[in-house]
Amino acid sequence: MAIKDIFKISRKTFFNPSGWLDVENLGLIFKTTWLITRRLFIPAEPTHQETFEEAVKRLNITEEDIEQKKKVYVFATCLFLIFGITAFLLSFYWLFVFHTFSGFLIGLATSSLFLVQAFRYNFWYFQTQHRKLGCTVDEWWEGKLNSEKGPKS
Repeated sequence: MAIKDIFKISRKTFFNPSGWLDVENLGLIFKTTWLITRRLFIPAEPTHQETFEEAVKRLNITEEDIEQKKKVYVFATCLFLIFGITAFLLSFYWLFVFHTFSGFLIGLATSSLFLVQAFRYNFWYFQTQHRKLGCTVDEWWEGKLNSEKGPKS
């Protein structure tokens, strides 16, 4: 190796903002974040449609299995709801007793994860109760508002 290559001094030796910011990697991070965000908010088209009865027949599920799953969904919904409310209250405890805003944010994030899981299991229970796959959130909401009427026939 030549001596001039060892002691090579150029503009990038002292001033290289693209190297400091790692522009190539930053662009890759933004592209990946955009792809993930787009997949979250733009739903993929389903590959095939299937009714509840077809799914029960295909999976060889009995009525007892369906009733057992409904009980599991209700139990999981209640459990995640209790955990979510507890984490929510605990986040305020951390905020006011220990004066930690970061603990408050962690508690809110944890409670939101628990509440999302509670919604998920309750939504599965709703679909199982109404024997319909592919329900929308609007149907779930209307079903919760009209829950005293029971499942639609």
